[in-house]
Amino acid sequence: MKRKPVKPALRAAFKAINALHLRSYEVYQPVLRGDQQVAGARESDTRWAAIREVLDATQSRSLVDLGCCEGYYVIQAASHGLPVCLGIDFDQRRIMTCVSQVVLHDLQHAGFLMASVDHDLVRSLPAFDSVVFLSVLHHMMYQHGVDYCRELMKLVAEKTQKVCIFEMGQSDEHQESWAKDMPDMGPDPHKWIADFLADVGFSRVEKIGEASSFLGETQRALFAAYK
Repeated sequence: MKRKPVKPALRAAFKAINALHLRSYEVYQPVLRGDQQVAGARESDTRWAAIREVLDATQSRSLVDLGCCEGYYVIQAASHGLPVCLGIDFDQRRIMTCVSQVVLHDLQHAGFLMASVDHDLVRSLPAFDSVVFLSVLHHMMYQHGVDYCRELMKLVAEKTQKVCIFEMGQSDEHQESWAKDMPDMGPDPHKWIADFLADVGFSRVEKIGEASSFLGETQRALFAAYK
């Protein structure tokens, strides 16, 4: 079936609106804008390099990003050749950014869903070869507790066919207001998180990289948790 592109005039109008939209808030991840890329606040390219190696090693063909923000990893995975790439986020601003990139840059195999990441949502998802879950769970942990997060991660493990790429905030990020409400991860937060992932159903957990925390106070660990 022949594809039907957006009319040039509408595309130009959408592009202008999107430029205004991107100036309305601080983007968290890099965003495609014309032939350039708007820089994000995080070291997304460093993380993607490590994630790409894991996707290749596991021969992943499908991916879901829980809390996808501006959709950087979904778009990178689709551009890398994965046939099915889905991003989920509850923030309307960021979903607009995600969809705008797909439309304006004619990106195929990438899609987005606006929804909160919770037990009901994860339980309803199909299984994916790879799950990306970065810098989200600590927000749930200081609001709802460790047990809530443990049950959520058990569901994530059930939906993971090959590997879950995982990162979360740590209790040693003392400049963050939420750090005092986190469980004490002890002198080695990376080990605490690795043990937590092993406890929810992953058979092997490897640290595949490190990147600065949001305020640059410490190094967060990037994990590959395998089924």
